[in-house]
Amino acid sequence: MKVEWRLFAGAGGFFALTGSIYWFASYEHAGTTMLGLAVVSVLMVAGWLWFQSRRLDGPRPEDRVDAEPGDGAADLGYFPGASIWPFVVGWAGVVAINGFVFGPWLGLAGGLLLLVGVIGYAVESNRK
Repeated sequence: MKVEWRLFAGAGGFFALTGSIYWFASYEHAGTTMLGLAVVSVLMVAGWLWFQSRRLDGPRPEDRVDAEPGDGAADLGYFPGASIWPFVVGWAGVVAINGFVFGPWLGLAGGLLLLVGVIGYAVESNRK
């Protein structure tokens, strides 16, 4: 994490410089606010990465010059197999959100489809 926090801190500096120049060149509030929020967001990530790098006992395998490819290998957890249900949940979300534009009947249909997708994915996950 030696490099990562510096990368995000550099991005924060870039956005701060860009936001300052933008403000003085345009005096436009929306763009300046968005650039200011970009500074805050990347500096939050930089701060968290810096804090985590201080908590480590030593360098990570990615940061060591003498590391082997298998040094950082660990159990990655459970990954579900191929399933149609995430696709159903995604499309149901799109249909439900379009209900705000086209009417509550479409939102209701999307909500019901979303419920079917979530239940189907939960049932499929419990069978394995």
